[in-house]
Amino acid sequence: MKHNKGITKVSIFILFLWAALSSPNLYSLTFPDDRGDSAMAERYAVWTKNLIDDGYWAEALAALERSSDFADVSSDISYLLALARSHAKKPRPEVLEALNLALAVDRWNLFSAEAARLDKADVLIALRAYPEALQELSRVSKSPRETSLVLKALAAYRPRDFHRYMRETLDRYPRESEPVRIFFHFLSNEAAAGRNPEGNELELLELVIRRLPLLLEDNPDLAWMAAPFMRDMEEARRLVMAYRAVHTPRIASLPAALKLGAIGEETALEELFGPSVDVLDFALLEEIWELLRSEDARTIFRRNLSVYTGAITEDSDRDEIPETHVLYNEGVLVSAVYDMNQSGIHDLTVYFEAGNPHRAVTLLPPESSTGLHSGVPRKQAEVLWERYSAIREVELDGARYIPRPLELRFTPVLFVELMRSGVLFPRLDPLASPLTRRVLVSQALRVERPSLEFSGGIEIVELNQGIPVRAREYVGDLMVSETEFLRGRPQLQRVDLNFDGRMDTVRHFRRQYRAMELEELWDFDRDYDYVVSDWDE
Repeated sequence: MKHNKGITKVSIFILFLWAALSSPNLYSLTFPDDRGDSAMAERYAVWTKNLIDDGYWAEALAALERSSDFADVSSDISYLLALARSHAKKPRPEVLEALNLALAVDRWNLFSAEAARLDKADVLIALRAYPEALQELSRVSKSPRETSLVLKALAAYRPRDFHRYMRETLDRYPRESEPVRIFFHFLSNEAAAGRNPEGNELELLELVIRRLPLLLEDNPDLAWMAAPFMRDMEEARRLVMAYRAVHTPRIASLPAALKLGAIGEETALEELFGPSVDVLDFALLEEIWELLRSEDARTIFRRNLSVYTGAITEDSDRDEIPETHVLYNEGVLVSAVYDMNQSGIHDLTVYFEAGNPHRAVTLLPPESSTGLHSGVPRKQAEVLWERYSAIREVELDGARYIPRPLELRFTPVLFVELMRSGVLFPRLDPLASPLTRRVLVSQALRVERPSLEFSGGIEIVELNQGIPVRAREYVGDLMVSETEFLRGRPQLQRVDLNFDGRMDTVRHFRRQYRAMELEELWDFDRDYDYVVSDWDE
């Protein structure tokens, strides 16, 4: 009851604060300070920080999104907004935007520019903007977190410098476990690419393994991460078995345990497909499959996978951020989400019916060569397939583009069968031609959209190779407008203004007509020269 009362108080306060911020008069009565006053911004920041500290993230985010009046006098406000957006899994560019504003204002009370730079570098690394991340990290003081972020960036961007910096890190922070975890992850990625430790890596590896007993106290997962790279197989096996005896094992540890004989195939499969497991990694499935030796175990693997309910993810660059997230229900595809640049903005989402692609939401490429870096959001289109990959229709900006049956195709994903189980994994096809507005218009038989003139009406523009031929508007079943075109230019329009079934108003378009791109011709200007009407006679 006490917890519910706390929620009620928070809700009442947010409602009160919302009303105060929404009404200038009420605001002046409630908060006599100027709206840009630093003291008021400081109190607001303290209040929202307390909300976050108490676990009211959603309420804090709602309040912070409305705090633009304070953002230009308090960096804390924008920094808290970045934290709340990140917690809510908002797109990373939105988090970056708040951090950049906090750093630009540079007026701190609760937090610091250094904390914002570290968070900004973390976001930039997730976005694979490694040079920018390293530049940001060069402006902060040395710390365990700074060092770990530098290691992450170097491992992906400059592997040769990674070894040198790892050596310095082990000297500077001998008891820190996170740099060592990053080191083992780096070695694991190298092994996956067919490269074994050598030279400097072997020296670093020997030093790290000597320190393992101390580091395991801080991060027990280092036991199974280190095991594949230890020369003493008995010691590696003992480490993994000790880890499993004390801790609930992560499924990522199964390959090491299975390879060392710490567990049998049956135990590995029981844990891999256990009731608490709702996310599986594609590479992990492949690795365990390759380690299975008995045909019985492989049969169990395939059977469990064929009835699996949950998600399978794929991290193609192995940076611990999956780009592909596929959902299954008893082995049948439900949906697939693709975020290839890891921005948190989905490039493509595919929805399946009975395991077949039925509908998709996709981002269109920028409409100009500068569009990618202009900050203008990319257009989002909804695709409905007749039968994959033939498009039935596409909705974009409120208009429906309808091609001829089975002629326009969009094949964004290819299917890979998982271990001969019958379960299909849809991978984004990097060679697939993207949908563009020009393609949609050039292939459309007609374009439908709400009427611009008649409320509740619909306009249908008929096209031939992207060139408008005729446009009609309907209100219900009644045709109330018909426009004729010549070489893609509107010539005259007959209109039924009084809905009596007679189109007795004729509008003539101006002969001087602005130049338009092919994809714009159907969206013609209503620029009339003169109008002739006898509907009132």
